[in-house]
Amino acid sequence: MRLVEQCLMIFVTNADGRATFVSREWIECTGQSLEDAVGFGWTKVVHPDDRETARMIVANAIQTQSPFSLRYRLLSREGQYMWVAAGAIPSFGPPDQTFLGFLGSITRIPEDEVMDLPADGSVGQFVLARGRPTPGSPLELTADLLLMVHSLVATAGVARLRPIIEEALHVVGVELAQAEQSGHDPTQLH
Repeated sequence: MRLVEQCLMIFVTNADGRATFVSREWIECTGQSLEDAVGFGWTKVVHPDDRETARMIVANAIQTQSPFSLRYRLLSREGQYMWVAAGAIPSFGPPDQTFLGFLGSITRIPEDEVMDLPADGSVGQFVLARGRPTPGSPLELTADLLLMVHSLVATAGVARLRPIIEEALHVVGVELAQAEQSGHDPTQLH
């Protein structure tokens, strides 16, 4: 159970909200492969009672092209549901600040912090664990640029660059998530 306790997962979506990348921690924590998670396959490991809430929050975030936060239950590799908090920021790129998708993180929430709460979320701000909205930051800008490059590489058909970009997205996502968990100011690069 130690592995699940430290789950810190990163994801990337396209403009339709379909997952295009999940970090290796997703695979380790949920047991779901990248191939099974992409598109909307990730919803298969969301608790059945929480799927509609997750779907509505993500759909609203896509429609408004806004950050979102979501609390729900996710099936662990061990076959037990764990409470998680997910949050994502939108990415925009050329031409004309076109909406590209989201970069997000998912972290485990200790059971005693959620008890009998239902799945819930909000659109319009990426709420940190400390309850503050994420300000614009160099890391977020880096994430936006990497998401743009990820999208361009995919459309250009340059497959050998994808792993490099995805690793960079992973590192930036981990930095953002660690800033969130530790309460550090995410506007400062380390």
